[in-house]
Amino acid sequence: MSWTTPKRAFIGAASAEGGTKLNAFDNALLKLGIGNVNLVKLSSVIPAHIEWIDEVHDVPIGMLLPTVYAHIESDEPGMTISAALGIGISENNEGGLIYEYAGYCTKEEAEEMVRKMVEEGFAMRGWKLAEFKVASASITVKDKPAAAIAAVVMFPY
Repeated sequence: MSWTTPKRAFIGAASAEGGTKLNAFDNALLKLGIGNVNLVKLSSVIPAHIEWIDEVHDVPIGMLLPTVYAHIESDEPGMTISAALGIGISENNEGGLIYEYAGYCTKEEAEEMVRKMVEEGFAMRGWKLAEFKVASASITVKDKPAAAIAAVVMFPY
């Protein structure tokens, strides 16, 4: 297998219900446009000069897609679940970091958590944070299992 440095990336988040927790997760992936691919979980470093795109286009079924994601599923009625990704871009788009968080919390709490993680990651490296992006989703479980996911999908083209 050959891997190349990603050139483009998509950031998004979604929540959904389903007949099971796994179906809820799958339905959230479908909402994001990445339900018919194979996600390859990455750690959290963004290559230099990546181009951010607004949506996922024409991805072949079954494609292996490098992805950083946070997700949570629950079937406990009344519980609010959230997933968030914080993306920090360095000066001149020379690279960046992604931090993920998922938990039993509000969307705002998850977003604040990833913001703090990005700030610490940049401080530890001595990098200057030029831009912060966040993607988050939240849902309160009702009578069906629910899932929330936030993802950065990286494309080699």
